[in-house]
Amino acid sequence: MEMIRSLTPILLSIMETTINNLSGEMDFNTFQDKLASKLNEAGREIIRQVLEEMDRQIKEDKKRRQNWQVWRSGDTKEIVTRFGLVAYKRTYYKHKETSQYAYLVDEQAGYTPHLRVDHNVKAELVARAADLSYRKSGQVIGEQCGNISISGQTVKKAVDTFERAALPNKLKKQVKCLYIEADEDHVACQRGRGFEVRLVYIHEGWSSNGKRRKLERPIYQSSVDEDISTFWERVWEEANKLYDLEAVEKIYLMGDGAAWIQSAKEVFPQAEFVLDRFHYMKYVRMAVAGAHNKQGQKLKSAIRFGNCEKARQVIQELIKAAVTPGRKQRILDAWRYIKNNWAAIAALHREEKTISCSGESHISHILSARLSSRPMGWSKDGARHMSYIRVARANGQSIAEEYRRQRQFQPLPVIYIQQEKLERERKKLKETREVLDNIPVLQGPKNYLREALKGLAFA
Repeated sequence: MEMIRSLTPILLSIMETTINNLSGEMDFNTFQDKLASKLNEAGREIIRQVLEEMDRQIKEDKKRRQNWQVWRSGDTKEIVTRFGLVAYKRTYYKHKETSQYAYLVDEQAGYTPHLRVDHNVKAELVARAADLSYRKSGQVIGEQCGNISISGQTVKKAVDTFERAALPNKLKKQVKCLYIEADEDHVACQRGRGFEVRLVYIHEGWSSNGKRRKLERPIYQSSVDEDISTFWERVWEEANKLYDLEAVEKIYLMGDGAAWIQSAKEVFPQAEFVLDRFHYMKYVRMAVAGAHNKQGQKLKSAIRFGNCEKARQVIQELIKAAVTPGRKQRILDAWRYIKNNWAAIAALHREEKTISCSGESHISHILSARLSSRPMGWSKDGARHMSYIRVARANGQSIAEEYRRQRQFQPLPVIYIQQEKLERERKKLKETREVLDNIPVLQGPKNYLREALKGLAFA
């Protein structure tokens, strides 16, 4: 290793940049850019030297590379790291018994044969893509990694490897009541008709913080084209990990009345379906649109008090007053929806002081903000992986950490450099410190410049 010798010019350049900044040659933003560039340069050099030293030690220690023989030396690999593009040389080996070929230092670093972007960088790309377009995500992270170019396609490939994040294991909790809310986002497809991305979340109720209401311990799950029964079974399994479901006395199932939501009662048989207020009011307004306000009040009053016959009479009056066939059909459609969800609407009125369905706002915040609020088309695979990312974040998980966990197929060995080589580097470092200690500006009167340079020199 020649780390001290090779880093000394870079560190001196950093000191020079600091002096120039403090002597009126550049503004603070320019100083930050130049300093970041120099620090990235130092990071790239350190990464290169560490990888090449690891490769050298594997080559010299036959016990560490048992049954592997040197096949070729000096092959160059380029990898995009957090500090920018690093090019390092390594040795190619052949296994004596299996005739397998491998770069052993790449395996120790967790680099697969065709990997061009470090997993740490990909993790940041995926985390950014949760909010930004693929192209913009590559641009932002590329600027952070020494102004390198990262294509949107590279970001997409990383996103498409992000799988459903497992929820952390917790002790089962006993609660008397659980709430299950479900809704779907309608996503435009790149080819053909659009499709639905379904969202389900389970929580313990609501708490108030001033005017805002917050869900208590919510857990989220999403699905794109998964079989409905399979999806609900998975939701049940996740709920069963967190709660003693046998001890739950009441489960409220809330949504818009879609068949896929109602089917949850097959795996949660004790659940009572409650229609969410948003869709209830949507169809009431559809029925009374354009009519006198008194008609709307009469319809809502009849529904609230469970008087189906009175509600039917109001609907008949609205149909008679309708001018066009289209208007009559909308009234009939609204009435059909209300009748089909009569019991769920009754449950809504009965529990309105304790229940507040928030499916639409959660769909908007978790899914729509990335999948459907912008003019873009998705493939089902792309939407599935993006929903995994958005849901993982909603569950309080770090996207970058989860990506690294998923891509680390086996534990990486601890980096080890021979002690005698480390001692030689420590000796060189001591000699360099002694040289720096004799620089006049570092021995002058105490001021901001002297303290800044000493901090850089002896950090």
